[in-house]
Amino acid sequence: MEEICPERPTINGQKQKYETLKFIVILCASMLTIMGSAAVAPALPKMLEYFAYVPNADLLVSLVVTLPALGIIITSPFIGILADRYSRKKILMASLAIFALVGVTGAFLNSLYIILAFRILLGVGIAGMTICTSALLADNYAGAELKKKTGIQAACMGLGAMVLQVAGGALAEINWHVPYYIYLISLLIIPGVMLSINASKSTSNHDHGKIGTVISKKKISLRSITLIYIATFTLLVLFLSIPTKLPFVLNEKGISSTLMIGALISIPGLFGTVGGLANIRISGYLSEVKTNCIAFIILGGGIFVLSIAPDISTMIIGLIMIGIAFGLINATNMSWLCRIAPEHSRGKIFSGFTTILFLGELVSPIIVQAIPGTLYDAYAFLGIAGITLGLIFAVVSITGIDELLVVIAKNPVRLKSRE
Repeated sequence: MEEICPERPTINGQKQKYETLKFIVILCASMLTIMGSAAVAPALPKMLEYFAYVPNADLLVSLVVTLPALGIIITSPFIGILADRYSRKKILMASLAIFALVGVTGAFLNSLYIILAFRILLGVGIAGMTICTSALLADNYAGAELKKKTGIQAACMGLGAMVLQVAGGALAEINWHVPYYIYLISLLIIPGVMLSINASKSTSNHDHGKIGTVISKKKISLRSITLIYIATFTLLVLFLSIPTKLPFVLNEKGISSTLMIGALISIPGLFGTVGGLANIRISGYLSEVKTNCIAFIILGGGIFVLSIAPDISTMIIGLIMIGIAFGLINATNMSWLCRIAPEHSRGKIFSGFTTILFLGELVSPIIVQAIPGTLYDAYAFLGIAGITLGLIFAVVSITGIDELLVVIAKNPVRLKSRE
């Protein structure tokens, strides 16, 4: 079982308040990252009706949800370098502002192509928010505390997905433009960043010595990072098939209410909260590889259920399975990467993670569109793919790679809090 490093000393008084506020701010920004671009997903059927005259409108409208990933992929490497060299606080504030000001433009535009162009720019803000929140968690927490914080972060990301999509569904009942106002919520987080997050980037010599120890195990770290990236890419390809394609399946089943569509596609986000919190307990008994093995089998099984569900009740069971698995995988991979990433390279490592994360989001509708047959056939194929990856992780564990990964787990990096 993984050896846990000592907890940080108890902090009292005013400093404790800032520690709490800091974590709340990181959580709030995290809630907007993965599913922020999908907040308008419930409005897709109405957008498709409005833009029906546009060639390939069905694919282009789906890209409203996933095209921010292109901006993320292009800018993440540069943002990662900046996050390592300069203030993560300032980059996070700028990213939150971009998220709001670019995201809201869809409320005023009536050209699908211009909307898609601004969705690419939205990716710049999401990239900065994702990289900085992940790096700030690793900067300020370690050991058992880090596991707990990343589990809570994953839970809040699931909660954020649920809130954003239900809100998007309710607002889409008014007009397909209205859900775009949701992006302004990020402006409320900026004052919290100003108050609670320290802009310094100092690390003690003692900490650098420990970082050197991790770098000396570069081969094991690279293997771990590769596994994390593979799991993350596949997770997003599978998970984003829900907000981008399920609304059309529900339309076929006679469900046209955007509020109902938003409520149904928010179920995975709600139960992602359960999976994220469950990871805090599970991580004490299972390695990251074993957790991914089990969770991907559950994820694939849930998606496969969507392909054969005879009614909405059965479909809800599949969506619950998908949500729990998503929360488990997301929390596991975030905790895993935070633990093995040395401080001076966190921006670069998390920029790679962010690129892979949103590359999966970008190609998800394209992959689903390329699968022959109906959307039910596509969900069957994706479900089998998820189960297959779970079995691959089982093979990785059985062949002993999992034991090598424990070398790092037993020597966690203990970093000084940035205060």
